[in-house]
Amino acid sequence: MRYFLLASLLLLFSCTDKKVSVPKESNDSSGIPSKEIDVTPEEVNVFSAMRPDERLNKGEQYTDEVEYVDYDANGDYALFTIKKGNEVVALQTNFEGSDQFSRGDILKITWKMDSTYIAGEGEKLDFTEWLINAEKVKDGSVSLFRKKYNKPLKYSWAEKEEYSKDFKDYLYTLVEYYLANSKKELVKAHLQNTDTEFVFSIEDRQKDGRAYTVLGIANELENHTSMIQWLYLDSETRKLYEYDLPNDKLIEFK
Repeated sequence: MRYFLLASLLLLFSCTDKKVSVPKESNDSSGIPSKEIDVTPEEVNVFSAMRPDERLNKGEQYTDEVEYVDYDANGDYALFTIKKGNEVVALQTNFEGSDQFSRGDILKITWKMDSTYIAGEGEKLDFTEWLINAEKVKDGSVSLFRKKYNKPLKYSWAEKEEYSKDFKDYLYTLVEYYLANSKKELVKAHLQNTDTEFVFSIEDRQKDGRAYTVLGIANELENHTSMIQWLYLDSETRKLYEYDLPNDKLIEFK
């Protein structure tokens, strides 16, 4: 019962600007609260996948080393997506240098848990991760790929399809990420060949009832192309898959 009461009170004062008196747990054998303490909203415990085993304080700053994934400024809030361990987290941010990194770069970030409002739910108050600052501490796979393969990737798309510049830029970096991290022997062989000219096509397809953006990566030589790998990007989840042609199935690329 004591824990239910504490949980209810925490929920109450997380949504108000007033101090709330919370029973302080007694150390005696009776378990009866012996004293009340005042708690402000800034002291509310919140939780994040960034540090899943910790209770975090709202507004307190934390520093972590993470892998950069993506930056998207097209929504209600600019999102800075990173990966820590197996967790992928999108932090809201107004940090001006958010777009300077390449996918896979290792960063040291300063962040905090702070309040936000959920659009479409009557401006419902919630808590989320906010990026304060980020700096690169190590080149990631894409940065290293660009240093080794310093030619621009060429790409084309079907005339009937219309893709925004931001989406085409996103697909470009996605192909770079795949080439930089692929374990396919054919891909690695082409990377070793200094004459390789990577190109890719963009089109929309349906497979097994789901919509995908399909990328066909090939090598271009004297106006002839040799297919290397088909990639499927799930239009809803944004998960990337390699197409296994002999078995006609998709294998998630991680």
